[in-house]
Amino acid sequence: MLLKRLYMPLMILATAIVIFGIFGVQNWGWQCLLVLVLALIGSKVDAKNITWGQFMPAGFLLLLFFFLIYKYAGPLWSSVVDWQFENVHHALNWNEWFNSIPGNDGFMFQLWQPDWLTSYMQWVYNNGFTLSYWICVIRAFFTKDVRKLALYSLGGYLLQTPLILPFYNTILLQEVWYVHGVPDMLGRNLSPEEAFTTAWNCFPSMHTSIAFAAILLAMREKSRWYKWVIGIYCSSIIISTMYLQIHWVLDVIAGMLFAWGCVKLGDLIVNAKLFQRFAVRFENIANKFKAPADVQQDFKA
Repeated sequence: MLLKRLYMPLMILATAIVIFGIFGVQNWGWQCLLVLVLALIGSKVDAKNITWGQFMPAGFLLLLFFFLIYKYAGPLWSSVVDWQFENVHHALNWNEWFNSIPGNDGFMFQLWQPDWLTSYMQWVYNNGFTLSYWICVIRAFFTKDVRKLALYSLGGYLLQTPLILPFYNTILLQEVWYVHGVPDMLGRNLSPEEAFTTAWNCFPSMHTSIAFAAILLAMREKSRWYKWVIGIYCSSIIISTMYLQIHWVLDVIAGMLFAWGCVKLGDLIVNAKLFQRFAVRFENIANKFKAPADVQQDFKA
């Protein structure tokens, strides 16, 4: 009886701890929190018609699972880059070719660069790689939809990471500023050795693919407000890659196409009968730890 009464308070506390942990991985500040809060406004419009008591066990476990992947993905990605440096011999070198294509360096996005805009673009780029993904996942959580949580996670990140590695291991293409021999606009103070490896893995642009996947998925939601928030923020991420002389225009276009493919693949997985059966059983976890009826009513959308 006591466990049933504590069910929702414990679920809420555990969820808050996980979200706090998500923010702590990269020490996001109040600006990131503000973007998240803006994105959550009106999430009730897209919410699934079930109680929080029904959704919480499955929703929390998924959120925790994605958080653990995120928390330990950074060191894993660094080890991949180190492995590339020591073992991978790229079959293609596209530096000269991409540099020879007129307008491919995105110069049109660099014509006006006041200090305030540069600061904004630096903030957007530094946080956008993961923040754009987590905004979508956390909002999907608040819509109480396991299927949507899975789709945002698969199309927005989990499918992209393994599928993009063959491109990075085959094609040597380095960032615009490195190829042009100009200062790094992110001010990372890299040594020549660090700059060489930090400035590769350009094609396709993963900043773009994650941000554009968020846009594609946001366009499916009912909330116009959410579409505008994601559209403005994620478009800023994509533009920042060219404004800061990091990605080539063709990187960005390839990133958009790659995102579209990952979202479509995510659709196939989530719409498969096997996944649908799994989702139904997963959502029924709440039946084993069911909260009292009056508690469930209190947490209805």
